[in-house]
Amino acid sequence: MIGIDEPSKIAIIFIGTFFQLVLMAAEDIRRVPMQQIEAAQTMGAAQGEILSLVILESAKPALLDTLRVTMGWAWTYLVVAELVAANSGLGYAILKAQRFLQTDKIFAGILLIGAIGWRWTGVPRLHRRAFPWLHTK
Repeated sequence: MIGIDEPSKIAIIFIGTFFQLVLMAAEDIRRVPMQQIEAAQTMGAAQGEILSLVILESAKPALLDTLRVTMGWAWTYLVVAELVAANSGLGYAILKAQRFLQTDKIFAGILLIGAIGWRWTGVPRLHRRAFPWLHTK
């Protein structure tokens, strides 16, 4: 049905991350202080305004953190998907190198996976730039 090509990788990543993302985002939104919502209602804000101007704006820093964590999971699931069901990609290249005892290529693939994952550690800098009031000392 899904096969061994790109749709299978997408399905594995989707199944592995979507439900955690939904639960974590719901928790981020649930943590919006009720006082902010009540204040907006008192000032006559409509439901759409409360959602877009109060709830989403208040939850935005936590949602960005949630997306960062979920991206790490997605990266892990992508490598796993390439190890299990793929005919190209880093995981496939590592698996192929393992079959032919090409240790140097295995380590190169592992280091490349780590380097790409490490690159995602730059996202906290984006968080500090987007929400500077949260990082004042």
